[in-house]
Amino acid sequence: MFKKCLRKLTLPVCVLYLSGCASIVSGGPKTMPIMSQPDEASIEIIDIKNNNATILKAKTPYTATLERSAGFFSPAKYKVRIAKEGYLPYETQIEAGVNGWYFGNVIFGGLLGILIVDPATGAMWSIYQDNVNVQLYQDTAEGKALMVKNVLNGTEPFKKGDYDKAISDVSYAISLNPDYAEGYCLRAQCYLEKREHDKALADASKAIELKPDYADAYLTRGIANNKVNKTAEAKADILKAKELGNERAKNFQF
Repeated sequence: MFKKCLRKLTLPVCVLYLSGCASIVSGGPKTMPIMSQPDEASIEIIDIKNNNATILKAKTPYTATLERSAGFFSPAKYKVRIAKEGYLPYETQIEAGVNGWYFGNVIFGGLLGILIVDPATGAMWSIYQDNVNVQLYQDTAEGKALMVKNVLNGTEPFKKGDYDKAISDVSYAISLNPDYAEGYCLRAQCYLEKREHDKALADASKAIELKPDYADAYLTRGIANNKVNKTAEAKADILKAKELGNERAKNFQF
């Protein structure tokens, strides 16, 4: 009797061991509601990992089904474009990250789950974003100004350390408003973080050209000049930032 019970318990334990933890708990594709205000906007979903192939065209509102994996040990990454006549187009990205359940394989000893099952099924990845919900702005001067201010200022991705996203947003903002000094300054700060100092210098200089009393832009250019060993120029910029009341410049040390 004991042996019979033991056999019954052994089978599910072996299945858990041989299977991926993430595959068991949270496998399958992601359903992604895509909405816009106003609705009836065109949706195009592009698979970035698959040679930027368009995988879906539809109208909002629509619920897309997205694979979480782009291949063995490769997370999926999508670009979503939303457009409507008379409105400014909007573009965002959806990217998979590591599924927390994937690490359950370590606890349960599922070596096959870690190396084969979850990577092969795509369950090692998860798309944490729940939906895409977009406010479209009219293609007018006022609409462009609002979109630049509310959507494309780059602040949130910059805070999160997503400098490529911040650069993308701000670059679009600059295309809508070429006199967007704050955008040039933030993009310069992103380039500094990416160690692209020449680009940072160019953008900070443009921000100063557009807004000659822009303390943050002087500080940013000063830091960039310091990075490329232009000490005299760096000191002049930092001094100007101090004169304009920038607190960070007051504590800057060469």
